[in-house]
Amino acid sequence: MIEPECAFMDLHGDMDLAEGLCKHLIARVLKNSMDDLQFLDARLKEEEATKPKEQRAEMGLIDRLKFVLENPFERITYDDAINILLRSKPFQKGQFQFPVEWGIDLQSEHERYLVEKHFKKPVIVTGYPAQIKAFYMRTNAPGDFGYSEKGKTVAAMDVLFPGIGEIIGGSQREERLDVLEARMKDMNVPAEELWWYLDTRKFGTVPHAGFGLGLERFVLFVTGMGNIRDVIPFPRTPKSAEF
Repeated sequence: MIEPECAFMDLHGDMDLAEGLCKHLIARVLKNSMDDLQFLDARLKEEEATKPKEQRAEMGLIDRLKFVLENPFERITYDDAINILLRSKPFQKGQFQFPVEWGIDLQSEHERYLVEKHFKKPVIVTGYPAQIKAFYMRTNAPGDFGYSEKGKTVAAMDVLFPGIGEIIGGSQREERLDVLEARMKDMNVPAEELWWYLDTRKFGTVPHAGFGLGLERFVLFVTGMGNIRDVIPFPRTPKSAEF
């Protein structure tokens, strides 16, 4: 994971940074590695030609990278995402393997539907239910982007890419000591074991946020490979582990 953590940053800054980082990396690859991309683009076209027509990607690899680079990411709330999924044809026809309802996490099939079928570009989802996210994520209040009347939500944000689903997960962190302590109590997180973490808020702090970018997932997207095992930068040979 590549994990920036930034002081004086709220959720909107966090989303801006995540989108900017993705676009910067893609721009660097397009500028410096076009020969490699052309090879990978041709490989992907050959692979797509073997699939049924309805399963083929609408764009080639290079076109897809340029499309992500040139278009703003769609930003929606978790409420929006659930409503879109509930109205979708795959849900209406019972084609999703996993259930769709408010309060549970989105699965890869749901994320890919939002990205590949509904918006047809990368999507950032925020305002996830508090019970499915980490205790340190900032609790939303009325007026916050992602606040919901259906239940308590937090300022989490996931960046979803075509083909792979979530590529970045992050949040604005909870800087208010009393809210953080209450959240830890609700989630049965032992405060005595995390006294050092609470001390970072004890005498006041500033708004701050961060995220983790899945490195191998990003390489998977940029190269157009079909399996994440093919982009992990370590040698893999059967029966080679000595322990």
